[in-house]
Amino acid sequence: MKNTPSKPLVILALLLCVILPFLFCSNGDLNSVDDLKRVTGLDAAGPLNIFNLFFPNGNSYYYRPLGRLTFFWDRDIWGSIASFMHLENIFIHFGSTFLVFFITRRVALLYAIESMLVPLGAGLFFGVHPITTEAVCWISGRFDLLAGFFLLLAVYLLLCELNKARVFLLLLSSIAILAACLAKEVAVFALPGLLWLAWTFPKSETKRSGYGFGRLVSFLAPVIGVGLYFLMRHAATARDSGVKAAFKGVAEVTAATDGFELLDKGRVALKVYGFYLKKLFVPWPLNFGIIEISNWYVGCGVLLVALLVWLFWRRDLIGALGLTAFFVLSPALLVVFGRMAWTPIAERYLYIPAALSMPAISILVYQACFMPGAVWCKGKERYISSVFMLLLAVFFITTAHRSWLWQDNERLFRDTVQKSPNFLPAKAELATALSNKGKTEEARSILAAMQDSQAKNYVVADMNLAGLMLHNEEFDDARNLLLKLYAEHPKKRYEILQLLLKVNDKQLGQVLDPARKLVMQNESLEWLLEQKELKPSPFADYRIGKKQLVLGLEKEAAASFRAALAKAPADAFYRGAAKTMLEKLESQ
Repeated sequence: MKNTPSKPLVILALLLCVILPFLFCSNGDLNSVDDLKRVTGLDAAGPLNIFNLFFPNGNSYYYRPLGRLTFFWDRDIWGSIASFMHLENIFIHFGSTFLVFFITRRVALLYAIESMLVPLGAGLFFGVHPITTEAVCWISGRFDLLAGFFLLLAVYLLLCELNKARVFLLLLSSIAILAACLAKEVAVFALPGLLWLAWTFPKSETKRSGYGFGRLVSFLAPVIGVGLYFLMRHAATARDSGVKAAFKGVAEVTAATDGFELLDKGRVALKVYGFYLKKLFVPWPLNFGIIEISNWYVGCGVLLVALLVWLFWRRDLIGALGLTAFFVLSPALLVVFGRMAWTPIAERYLYIPAALSMPAISILVYQACFMPGAVWCKGKERYISSVFMLLLAVFFITTAHRSWLWQDNERLFRDTVQKSPNFLPAKAELATALSNKGKTEEARSILAAMQDSQAKNYVVADMNLAGLMLHNEEFDDARNLLLKLYAEHPKKRYEILQLLLKVNDKQLGQVLDPARKLVMQNESLEWLLEQKELKPSPFADYRIGKKQLVLGLEKEAAASFRAALAKAPADAFYRGAAKTMLEKLESQ
């Protein structure tokens, strides 16, 4: 194992192994979960205002301004073209893979391991690990990618600072940690692990005099970065609903006073963390909609507890990296108890922990199999190397196949429904994908099958069914279903009203009775006014003005167009039309 690949060979190997398996998704669709909504929301968001982006001073569930900034750049630089947005995700992942290589290289040298194969192996296994596909292939997974990249950069800079004792490295590490937190808040949970990393850094490898005090100085990097994040978050949000939701999940656990209930919460925690431990080493099966896991993973959770105790007992950098990986994963339990995401368990939550743990795993494997003291492996190095190469090839093929699935919404949601047949949102998304491809009969059969006692209150499926009725020009059936949903689901009224407006707009072209047309136009105006009450916007004023103009309400239409012009972004597509209509009305 003394063979040392050249640097160009290392770069080429990392580049090919990261880029090639993800080529399929680079030509993929916008995912119907979050991606499409994110892009359409950006189209209506107006010009980029960086200050307002970082300090919106409003209600905030997720405070992730750095991630949102990249989506604004996507819109303004290349028009939110899906392929470019996918490529951006891939290149961020490539950057993280290189950081895993550099971190492993620096830590390995501290353990007297000079072989370049160790950091190369860490980078390759992370780069093609199937567990990374959800974060990389899903455009909305960029928050995990950015947080991972900047957190890895912070770890690397902190290791350099601990070695060289340079103030500018301390400041750069603080900025990197702040950036990671601004990309996704889970980076905050890395703080205790980073402090432990600074505390366990070998005394012989630092140039800072007064080692005890020097370690305290190194604590400043993570503390400053996380502290600045909380100051910015407090200044940016008038009502932090995200933190409240997280505390609600914690409260549900701490409020359990019954002994059996507390034991059950502990069992769930062991099961969840045990499942993630297994996924790190055995990622199959991969699933976008994980909603339930076996109780057998409690055993893996117990094993994880023993592993964490051992990592802490080591009091070294390997242990610190492993503990940091767990700390970053720890808020995944809040999602389970607080029901804060689309699915309670997600593969993308392992993206950052996999990156942080890969250097430790690679060094431990090298020490166990290839160091001179590994007597039980003596003479078997060639076979062990072949096993690792085979595993790497299996990871590569699995990741490429998963990338191919993510390329197409129908393929992805067929796979998800097959693996989670009771996950209603996945069925609804599959029906949407089929409908978009013109496979309306199959889509309708899926939605119709959901109209049973278990799924009848799942409003998204009902709305999709109404959309198919509209497509088939079954106007009365679509209207009746939507009016029923309107009465039963107040939180979805804006979207339901939008569908009702589409029903009226499409049906108006077939109605010949003038009186009936007038009734429908007035009905549409009422729905538009209610939409404005639910979500005020200058575009809502513009739409209301157009409808008022059709109804001959010229004075009211002028007022609506005037309101739209007063608040519309300078580059809004409807601004010119509103201005023209207002000028015509005022000239009469």
